[in-house]
Amino acid sequence: MKTTNKMTEKTMAQVANGKVHEILPEGGEGEETDEGRQAVDEGGGGGGRSREERQDKILPQPTTEIPAQERIPLVVDDGASESSTNHLECKDKNTNAQPDASGQTCCLPKKCCGSPVFSPFCRQLANVLVACLAGLCVGTIHAFPAVSLPRWEEAGFVLTTAQTTWFASTPMVISVLTCWGSGIVVEYLGNRKCLMIGVVSLALSWIVIAIAESFWALLLGRILQGLTASVYMVIITVYPAEVSISCWRGVMTGISEAMVMLGAFLTYLAGISLQPSAIGILFILSLIPMLVAYYFLRDSPLWLARQDKDEEVASTLRCLRGPTIDITEELEQIKDSVATERIQKPSATEQLLLLRKMIYFKPVLLSVLVLLFKELTGQYAAMAYTVKIFKMAGSSLDPYWCAVVMGAARFLPCFTSWILIERLPRRLLICTCMTLASFALGTLGTFLFFWSKKTDGLPPSLGWIPLLCFLVFTLVFGSGIGPTCWTLVAELLPSRVRNVGAGIINTCFSLFLFLVGLSFPFMVEGMGIGLVFITYSACTLSGVVFVLVCLPETKGMSFTEIQTVLTGNKYKISDMA
Repeated sequence: MKTTNKMTEKTMAQVANGKVHEILPEGGEGEETDEGRQAVDEGGGGGGRSREERQDKILPQPTTEIPAQERIPLVVDDGASESSTNHLECKDKNTNAQPDASGQTCCLPKKCCGSPVFSPFCRQLANVLVACLAGLCVGTIHAFPAVSLPRWEEAGFVLTTAQTTWFASTPMVISVLTCWGSGIVVEYLGNRKCLMIGVVSLALSWIVIAIAESFWALLLGRILQGLTASVYMVIITVYPAEVSISCWRGVMTGISEAMVMLGAFLTYLAGISLQPSAIGILFILSLIPMLVAYYFLRDSPLWLARQDKDEEVASTLRCLRGPTIDITEELEQIKDSVATERIQKPSATEQLLLLRKMIYFKPVLLSVLVLLFKELTGQYAAMAYTVKIFKMAGSSLDPYWCAVVMGAARFLPCFTSWILIERLPRRLLICTCMTLASFALGTLGTFLFFWSKKTDGLPPSLGWIPLLCFLVFTLVFGSGIGPTCWTLVAELLPSRVRNVGAGIINTCFSLFLFLVGLSFPFMVEGMGIGLVFITYSACTLSGVVFVLVCLPETKGMSFTEIQTVLTGNKYKISDMA
């Protein structure tokens, strides 16, 4: 049934045969459409009824305004009482007749979105947490070699150095090769479908690893995990920003990294008493509730708008914001943004051509270098080879429990980093943390370099020193280096080349992870464990120099101001204050 924009929200036309009631927009007394008037005058049993008689049949309306896109018809069965909502039916499959916060009846998103008592923050947090369960899976993929490789050695299933490095680094190789296509897949299928397909892929990978009897079977499992991880990384990077409002975006986007670190921590914890095959089975069982949660997840409003699913955009926004929040303005902003993007957004070829200009090339290059120095700290090697490192250090402490402590030290700083990033200048924070990390790595490397030459090994009384150095490094990396580097990348990247630039940056980042993971065992064989960490310490200190000399302070600056500073070469050490 059609309605005009001049009809009042307090007025509703009723068709006698179908008894259709419709929530109408504001506008005073208004007027009826020709179709509505004819339906009422000519309907069986309804002919000749006055306006006052028809008004008696109107259902009560919510006290808060329902945007035009949400005003969905309510259909009442012939024999039903019009005051009852049990027999009301909404045309939109994502809504049903239910009372709003004031107790009035109207078409609202189904109860899977939660009752009206849930605040907008809780609604958005719940959706972000469900989507970021993918980060939990990514964390288990990255940390699994740390506990599986030592267990296989203890059981007599020994891999060569080359096989060890490929097992640990294969997901990163896959990410390098597929990160461009991953974004296209997510854009085509949507977050929800990709997450559900990823669960099936992960289940297959863990089954293959659990029953594997050869290196090639293990490698096949890791390839499947790399494919899934590359798609999941796109989702946990984009989805939290697209479903949250601006004032909570910083917290929501930080959840993804926290979930990755939590996945690593849980993997280390499982490795204390379980064999790799049992860990794989445990992860398979954990995927079942994830699949159920993903089934009820809402796709992001921006993605739905890009797919021209206008009705679902409105119902999803209502679900994320709550039935008492007016979504009209935000809905129009989303539609305008998508329309503008379609008109003005440069193609991939045009973005590549823009990179010939220094104003676009320089920020992309600086972003790549920021991530390079981030990975030259050796953090991925520390994650993938945690247990082996403590065994090589000769520590008297249980290496598996040391890995658990390291996992906790990676996870907990994710929450403090949100506060530090908001309160401290970017360069001050990252330089301070890199200096502390360099000192911790240098101390660890020097200690291991001298003690590795002694034949009697590390005394039990000094076994805590490697753990303490690693703990300091992990805490400062999680509190400042990791999150601040990604914040700088997001702020430096120009919007006109954001898609292609992000593809280049993610490709380089995956390549850096692969090279660090691949080179670590060979470096230990050639240089010794002590000199490896001294090298990481020197690279980290070089990162401090790079930040001071090449990067501007971006805290509190708009994207336009950042680009102005970059093109004007106005880099001052005094900006750190």
